[in-house]
Amino acid sequence: MRFLVVLLVLAGCFLAGRWLVGYPSVPSRWRYTLGPGAEQRAARQALSAARSQRAAARRDADRRVSDARRRVVEIVQPLQLRVQELQSARQVLLRPGRGAAVRRELWLGELELYEHALVFTKKDTREDTRQEQSQGEGAARTAVDEELPLGGLTATFDSTRSHAFIRITRQDHSRRSAVFSLGTYDEVAVDALAEAIHNQAVKDTEFRADRQVRADAIAAEVKRVEAERAEAEERGRTEVAAATKRAHAERERADALLRNAKDTWVSQGGGLRPWR
Repeated sequence: MRFLVVLLVLAGCFLAGRWLVGYPSVPSRWRYTLGPGAEQRAARQALSAARSQRAAARRDADRRVSDARRRVVEIVQPLQLRVQELQSARQVLLRPGRGAAVRRELWLGELELYEHALVFTKKDTREDTRQEQSQGEGAARTAVDEELPLGGLTATFDSTRSHAFIRITRQDHSRRSAVFSLGTYDEVAVDALAEAIHNQAVKDTEFRADRQVRADAIAAEVKRVEAERAEAEERGRTEVAAATKRAHAERERADALLRNAKDTWVSQGGGLRPWR
C-alpha cells in the first residue's frame, strides 16, 4: 500500500513537472499534452525545437559580438602599449637626470658638478642633523638648494682683491653667483671650477641636442602609431556595431519563431501559452 502511494506521488510529480516546465496545459486537456496524436506531437516538437533554436541563436549572437570586441582589443591594445613605451623612452631621453659626478676634486664651497647638472648646495638645518652634529657624529650635511640642467647654461669667472666669483647664467637668462672668500679658497682653484662648469655645459648642450633629435623622431613615431590606433578603433567600432546589429536581428528572428511555436502550441497542442 505504501509503495502504491509513493508511486502515485512520484507519477503526480512527474506529470506536474512536464506540465509546468515543458508543456503547460490545462488539467482538463492533459490528453492533448501527453497524448499520442500526431498534431499534438508536432506542436510539442515545434515548441521544443523553437526553444533550442532560440537558445542557440542567442549563444551564437553573443559569441559574434564578443569575438568582434576581442578582435578590436587584440589590435588596439598592442598599439596602446607601443605608444606608452615610446612616450616613456622619449621622457628618458629628455630627462637624463644628474648623471655621474664630474671632476669631484675641483668642487668648491656650495657647487657640485655632474654630467648633466650643476647643483647649488646649502647646509642641512633639519632637526635630526642638528642633533647629530651636537653629538659629534661628523661634519654638517648638505641639502640641494638649486639644481640646474647644464644644457644652455653659461659660467664665468670673476674676482676682486678679497673674493672670487663664479657667475652662472641660467637658460632663462637669469643669474646666480657663487662667492668664494680668497682667505679660504684659492683663486686658481675657483677659476678651474668655473672652466670645468663651462666645458661640461658645452658637452651637455651637444648631448641634449642629439637627444632632442632622437626625441623628435620618437614623437613622430608616436603620432604615426596613435593614428594607426585611432583607425583601428574606428574599424573596430564599425565591426562591433555590425555584429551587434546582426545579433539583434538574429535574436529577434529566434524570438519570432518561438512566439509562433507558442501560438501553434496554444491552437493545436491544447495547452496554455508556455511561460518560456
